Amino acid sequence: MTAAEETRADLWSTGVSVRHPVEFVRHWLTGQGCLTVAEALAGRHGRRVSVGGLITHRQRPMTAKGVIFLNLEDETGLLNVVVLPGVWDANREVARRSIGVVIEGVVEYRDGVTNLVARRFHRWPDEVRDVRARNWAYWGR
Repeated sequence: MTAAEETRADLWSTGVSVRHPVEFVRHWLTGQGCLTVAEALAGRHGRRVSVGGLITHRQRPMTAKGVIFLNLEDETGLLNVVVLPGVWDANREVARRSIGVVIEGVVEYRDGVTNLVARRFHRWPDEVRDVRARNWAYWGR
């Protein structure tokens, strides 16, 4: 098996791996101008960035007035993503169905917490879409 196939098999069979799946597409993400999660977290408030990774969680609390919260993960860490209702509506199919994405947005730093306020979602092209996240199930409507 290739290293990517071994990682996928580890994740499928045990839920853990010594390598992160995004490592295998980092060259493509870098070529697209994407920062790593660690670089985005170290960025200054108000900076526009693109970050690529795997969506590991999607939450839509009833008390959030339609705001959706995602976690984007890569080999360097985990980034909180805030998706406002209009952005969700405009990017719904990619944001809901894709696991591997590039998210364009603005870094927001408030009260000691860094978030990415999403502006646009892009799905990965076919040649890098073979990467899988830890949660294989799609999120509901």
